[in-house]
Formats: sequence, structure tokens, C-alpha cells
Amino acid sequence: MDKRQQKRLNKLLLNILGKNPAEFLLVGDKEGWIKLKELHKVLLEEKLAPFLTPSTLKQYFCLYRPSQFEIREKEGLVRARPESTRPGIFDYPPKKPPPFLFCPIRPKAYFSVKKRGIDPQGKTWLCLCASRDAAKVLGKRFHHAPLIVKVLSRDAFNQGHIFHYAGSELYLTKEWLEPVWLKLPSLPKNILEREQDAAEKNKKEKKAEPSGSEKRGDEIPILPGSFMPSIDYFQELVAEKGKRARRRAKKERIKGKRKKR
Repeated sequence: MDKRQQKRLNKLLLNILGKNPAEFLLVGDKEGWIKLKELHKVLLEEKLAPFLTPSTLKQYFCLYRPSQFEIREKEGLVRARPESTRPGIFDYPPKKPPPFLFCPIRPKAYFSVKKRGIDPQGKTWLCLCASRDAAKVLGKRFHHAPLIVKVLSRDAFNQGHIFHYAGSELYLTKEWLEPVWLKLPSLPKNILEREQDAAEKNKKEKKAEPSGSEKRGDEIPILPGSFMPSIDYFQELVAEKGKRARRRAKKERIKGKRKKR
């Protein structure tokens, strides 16, 4: 990579990490650290640096060490240095949301979300988008065909839920969104059929399972060549060990008498 390419890439990265991260649906912590994997996905989406892979992007920060950025290699985090960052872009103030927001989910999480709702899933923030198109972009970072859930954000806000504004079309929340505030799309036929087949299969397996009386250990099939010791066997083994111990003690006494002579 020549100096001209480095300069162009540094300018792109500075805009993404230090100037307008929310425009690219990126969320950083209070210190501005952002996951390297998320940054790479943004570069691919925007077709800004299609030649970069996650490993080459990491190598770029580690080898070239551009002065405007910092990297924590072990954690896979990167950020623009504080002096190169626009003030306040990682402060997410509470704000009244629009009537509706949109959240992408994986198709396999459909029934879980329908039953229990959505939460940040171990992350600090649950990301919500002001438009369906932005939610699709965000969802394609973790699934090729995400489902878009419509969130009744204004109703949730009126019930005391706090939403934070990250900029552009991005809203954040730390709270659990219950099913009453969610409008799920219709599930695609192929996924619905697959789920129904899995449910029927589970029912058949449960019916085929043996009852409690059939699960006793004495009815476990014995494989050829297996050895199943009985109580008599252990009794004989203990008696034999006792005999051997007495024989050894007798021999030691005889040896002791001979030495004295």
C-alpha cells in the first residue's frame, strides 16, 4: 500500500470512527472503542475498501500504526484518538423516540422474540433504527435474510422505557422490550415449514421415549464382551484379599525369626 492509498484509507476511517459513526450504524463505548469486525462490515457495505479482509485491516492498524488511531489487538477493538474525535459523538443522551422504530432479528429467533420480547443479548445497547431500510442494513451484518420487527417505541416510552439518541437514524436502549410493544412480520413459508417439521419430530421423539418403569438401570442392554460383576463376586474378592494379607504377614514373621537366629 503506497502513501496515497494510506492517506485515502485514513481519511475514510477517520470519518467512520471519529466523525460520523452513527451514520454508518456503529456504536462505540464511552471511550469510543468500536469492534474491528463491525468496522470491516461497514467498509464492505459502503464498498469503500473491498480489498480489505478482517485480518488485513487488523494488520494495517498494527503494522502501519496510523497516528490518528489506536488499536487493542487482543480485544479486537479500534478507535480514533480523542484529539481526532468530534466531541460528544459517543455520548448518547435520552430522547423521545418517533412512534415506530425497527429492529432486525435472526429468523430462528422469531418464536423466542414472539414469546419473550427482545433484549440487548449480552451487549450494552440494543440498536433500533428509524427506518426499515436502515434496519435491513444492520441486520445483514449478522444474517443474510434478517426479519425486521416493528417496535412501538412511543408507547414503550410513555410506559417509562428510556431511549437514547445516537445520531442519524440510530436509537439505543438498554431495556427489555416486551412482546406487547413488538409487531413481528409474517414468517417466511420455508422457515415456518422447517419449524413445524422440527416440532413434529420432537413430539414423535417424546412419544418414543421409554416410560419411567422402562428407564431402570437393570434393563439397560448389555453389549457383547461386557462384564457385569455381581455382589457374590465382590464378596469373594474381599475374602481372597484377606487371605493374601494374612499369608504376607505370616511370611514376614517367619523372616523376622530367622534373622534373630
